[in-house]
Amino acid sequence: MKFRKIINPRPLWAATVAACALLMSAGRGVGETTTEGLPFPIIERFENFGHDQGIPAHKVHVVLKTSDSKLWIGTWDGLCVREENGKFKRYGPEDGLTHKMVLCMVEDPKTGDLWIGTMRGLNKFSGGKITRYVQTDSGLPNNVVYGVDVADDKLWVATAAGAGVMDLKTGAWKIYDHTNSNMHEPWCYSIKGAKDVVFIGVWGGGILEHNPQLGTFKAYHDPDGDFHYDLVPDDGPINDITSWIAWKDGVLWQNTYFGMSRYDGKYWKTWVQDKSPLPSNFTQFAWPVGKYCWIGTDRSATVTDGTYWANYMLGDKGESILEIHRPKQAAEKRILPTGICNAFVLGIWADENEAWFATANGLSHGIFSPRPSVPKVAAAK
Repeated sequence: MKFRKIINPRPLWAATVAACALLMSAGRGVGETTTEGLPFPIIERFENFGHDQGIPAHKVHVVLKTSDSKLWIGTWDGLCVREENGKFKRYGPEDGLTHKMVLCMVEDPKTGDLWIGTMRGLNKFSGGKITRYVQTDSGLPNNVVYGVDVADDKLWVATAAGAGVMDLKTGAWKIYDHTNSNMHEPWCYSIKGAKDVVFIGVWGGGILEHNPQLGTFKAYHDPDGDFHYDLVPDDGPINDITSWIAWKDGVLWQNTYFGMSRYDGKYWKTWVQDKSPLPSNFTQFAWPVGKYCWIGTDRSATVTDGTYWANYMLGDKGESILEIHRPKQAAEKRILPTGICNAFVLGIWADENEAWFATANGLSHGIFSPRPSVPKVAAAK
């Protein structure tokens, strides 16, 4: 992405005075201003990747960094892995993939196998070989695989015709839909294994909590019952239209097209555009890191712990805008030297050291600012 240089028409001395005043009022350096007291790291710049680096399609649906430090992406036109030279190698139907459009991925933490959901089936990438699973020759509920996860030697899938689970030891499948669960419709968009349960995000049916040991299902629905508005904040899931769910360290995150919500096992918290720092109600992806979570919206990459927020957006002229929200303070806004390649974020992978963003027009790598070190307390003598 190229940015035009903006020339400030004011005299140089005026700009210098303004900069000095800003530093004096802040009482600290520019870098420290954005990181001090925040529970999550802050991106200082972005690196962007596209066709020049071998990515075959402008739309990147999913990004995943595996335990061997390889970076995988799922695109509109194939599965890709980043090689040592920085270029991406593509795998498509000609290599055994069930379909060129890759929608989701997960790594089996025990084996390192990569499971890939596409618009026409499921795939296992292991030892350089692709094994295909489609509805007609396996127990896969439907060939459109929106979500996939591995938990307790079980592979879970969310499909357009229900949720499915395959025992990775025996290969046996079981399907859950409106006929054998309290799922009112079988269109499942997301699935995530938690400590002892599995959460299923149903497109128009809220969230289901399934206990595989007991065989039980518990439904979480929007108590308001309103399609467009969150009439009573924090009373439950923000909407029954669930576009994605994620779970980490006892906290469940729900994305919808009408805001987002969080559930800690006891209390719900909801956020909507214009009544919170959430920049858009159209949220479609969540990636938790500890107690905070990265959110993909149609206008930004956002990170929050529910109290502090940082939004990475693009302005009307393509400028990269960082917007930080702290409780009871005016939002801090600044322009970054480089921006995310596209503000419509479809997928995220992040840890405490870096963040990757799959967008509607390329792949972005978020480079974090150094975080303030915590002074060591001398031991008492």
